[in-house]
Amino acid sequence: MITKHTYYLVGTNQIFMHMKKILFPLGVFLVVFSAVQATNNQIKFTEFDLDNGLHVILHQDNSTPIVAVSIMYHVGSKNENPERTGFAHFFEHLLFEGSENIPRGQFDKLLTAAGAVNNAFTTPDKTYYYEILPSNQLELGLYLESERLLHAKIEPVGVETQREVVKEEKRQRIDNQPYGSFQEEMYKRAFNIHPYRWTTIGSLEHLNQASLEEFVDFYKTYYVPQNATLSIAGDIDIEKPNNWFILILLIFQKVRIPSPGLRSRSHLS
Repeated sequence: MITKHTYYLVGTNQIFMHMKKILFPLGVFLVVFSAVQATNNQIKFTEFDLDNGLHVILHQDNSTPIVAVSIMYHVGSKNENPERTGFAHFFEHLLFEGSENIPRGQFDKLLTAAGAVNNAFTTPDKTYYYEILPSNQLELGLYLESERLLHAKIEPVGVETQREVVKEEKRQRIDNQPYGSFQEEMYKRAFNIHPYRWTTIGSLEHLNQASLEEFVDFYKTYYVPQNATLSIAGDIDIEKPNNWFILILLIFQKVRIPSPGLRSRSHLS
């Protein structure tokens, strides 16, 4: 006996099989199309090393008259002394304090006046700074990043200022947030020995106990050319290297010699 329910099941099955015939080739097409698009959208770049060990990556994109200058240091919370956690994140803040050639408070003002934006972040593995500028301000971006390497000021006024900034950040993002301690507790349980066992923001007690000499030593150890990668992406002409290459050589090649503790890139891998 065939009931309405049977007709419904048969009809549903036929619809499902029909949709399957349509959707399967559509799915195959989308996979192939995505693969082709991914191939077509591969980012072309040029890379080389300066004599002082700085790794440079260039990418040309002339679609808009802007350029992004960034520098990544191979230092994060995993490189810290377990009794001095939070140093990498602290330096993310501290190196906006100025340099011997850039007065305190002028770093952001110089970029704003040039129509640029900038920021930085820290992870367990790296510290990353960037500027996005009009392409005719490329030299400014390179100059500012070279100042972090060559002439950063590690002095009491900057250290004390950024100590308070980091304390307030921890209060806002962790201490006064529901479940704010979850990440810290999770890391402690997930990693018993590996330096991932503490969070990037680290311990405020460790930052309070640290001496100025310890901060200077951290800077001289990790903020060196051989431990950094400079990237320039945007409105440049890689085929005519005279301008940007001379800029890089003049600005970055004069950076101090790498720390004896960083003889090879594998040292921090």
